[in-house]
Amino acid sequence: MAKKYKITLTEEQMRVTQNALEEWFRLRLGQCTDFSDDMAFLDYKQPEDETKREVAFRDRICRRDAIREIMRAVFHIAFPSNGYGVIDEKTPEMLIVEGLWESIKFARGLSRWGKPFQIGSEPVPKIEVIDDGKDAEH
Repeated sequence: MAKKYKITLTEEQMRVTQNALEEWFRLRLGQCTDFSDDMAFLDYKQPEDETKREVAFRDRICRRDAIREIMRAVFHIAFPSNGYGVIDEKTPEMLIVEGLWESIKFARGLSRWGKPFQIGSEPVPKIEVIDDGKDAEH
């Protein structure tokens, strides 16, 4: 029997883990669009002044486009087989990561599916909410 582990994470740790898993498998799949959007708007705070807001937003769009151009070049080198810079088939490791990601999204109430399901050869991870963060009534 394979070893099993139990990890207790806070909501913030779950959120960060979910984002890390998504970035990992999207990059491995050669999907740079969401990644470049996230990177360009990382820590973006919208200015209150409308003129400054427009300039700041335009700056972020230019950053996004530059990141996207670089990432596409990297993907065309990494994934040359189909000419699109994306892979044709997910590896077993990618399926494991996608299953973890979907299970975390489900546990956080963010999944588009009615229940977590097995992706690839690994079983569905068991994630239990042990503290919903609500104070008990006195």
